[in-house]
Amino acid sequence: MEFDCEGLRRLLGKYKFRDLTVEELRNVNVFFPHFKYSMDTYVFKDSSQKDLLNFTGTIPVMYQA
Repeated sequence: MEFDCEGLRRLLGKYKFRDLTVEELRNVNVFFPHFKYSMDTYVFKDSSQKDLLNFTGTIPVMYQA
């Protein structure tokens, strides 16, 4: 699946460093194209809330058996 930069920019509309975030995620997508992103609401201990980017996937780790 192709990386959707414009869709991500729309999701990150309120982010302070939106363009930098999109660029970094595009770079990650080159090596890990199966990663998925979404927006979720995070609730802090003081009950305040913030919409944050959730980026999920598995990074393969090579090790000797």
